Amino acid sequence: MVDVKVKLWLEKDSRFVLGEGRAELLRNIRDTGSLAKAAKKMNMSYSHAWTLVRDISEALGSPVVETERGGKSGGGSRLTKVGKTILEKYEKEMKRI
Repeated sequence: MVDVKVKLWLEKDSRFVLGEGRAELLRNIRDTGSLAKAAKKMNMSYSHAWTLVRDISEALGSPVVETERGGKSGGGSRLTKVGKTILEKYEKEMKRI
């Protein structure tokens, strides 16, 4: 038999914004509250994860993640409104295919 495969990605102004890997990274940031933990969960270096976040933000023209530096309470990362919106858009479209 023949298998049908579909790959979804989001673009803005013909520039790649989000595919499954980047969406997984945003999901992990949302779920763990930490870019470092999200990267580790994906066996990815922190610097590579940060590069992906920066690339998404640049493509959209707005930050998708906000971070707090460490300290007594630790610090962390969370999705901005734009980050949440783009992830929701991706997940909604994934359900359609």
